[in-house]
Amino acid sequence: MFVASNVVLILIVLLYNIFIEICDVEIHHVYIQDDALEQIFRDKTVVQLSDLHIWSPGKREKRVIELVTQLNPDIIFLTGDYVPWKGKYKPALDFLSRLRAKVGVWAVMGDYDYSNSRKSCLFCHKEGTGIFTKSHTVHFLRDSSELVRLPEGSFQLAGINGKEPDGEDVKKTLSSLKGDSPAIILCHNPLLFDSIPKNYRVLMLAGDTHGGQIPLPAWFFRILGYEKNARYNQGLFQDGNKMLFVSRGIGWSHLPIRILRKPEVAVLHFVQ
Repeated sequence: MFVASNVVLILIVLLYNIFIEICDVEIHHVYIQDDALEQIFRDKTVVQLSDLHIWSPGKREKRVIELVTQLNPDIIFLTGDYVPWKGKYKPALDFLSRLRAKVGVWAVMGDYDYSNSRKSCLFCHKEGTGIFTKSHTVHFLRDSSELVRLPEGSFQLAGINGKEPDGEDVKKTLSSLKGDSPAIILCHNPLLFDSIPKNYRVLMLAGDTHGGQIPLPAWFFRILGYEKNARYNQGLFQDGNKMLFVSRGIGWSHLPIRILRKPEVAVLHFVQ
């Protein structure tokens, strides 16, 4: 009787998460203490989306668009993995075409986006050409940076590809940051946070972990080979002057399960 009741309970939890919680997208308000960024973004709505892993447009994707539209963001930051592994790219491109922000939408790609290297070019260019796509207004950053000027001040925005295991792409991107303007770095893999020197006053936004999809202790993630989850599973981290926020993202990988790890649209608030 005891075993049977536990089996039923497990089945109920799994069914709840597969059919309900995995689509129950929530808004996650994140408060980041940084005087310089607070001056710039005081009256701005800044949204981060990550790890969409879109198989086909569905209930979850529709809900994300609804929430983002209601938020009416000034800026949207995207931190990679818009497609499933070797999956179709059109659903993700269609989703990106529906994103709107008053100032702009910036993004980096994740490892899944490069799973079909030729198709990954579609994020930036028309198929078979070197002409920039007009199917969306997302600006992809690849180991590069730019200065974004707003009426309240300017900030440096960089994107790290994260394909070099030795952190060379991090060094290249950091070297492109100039002047005293505060810096935000978009990067899919949170482990590259360790490649940034502690004295750099930067905020890195990342994803990739999905918050683990289910709650497990750090040591268990490490045994499974998921160092990123063991160290930077979700949330806000600080090391010296540098800070990192890891979103648990929208979609899933491997198994369609999320237990106590709801999909999230992160709204970033900067405070003094």
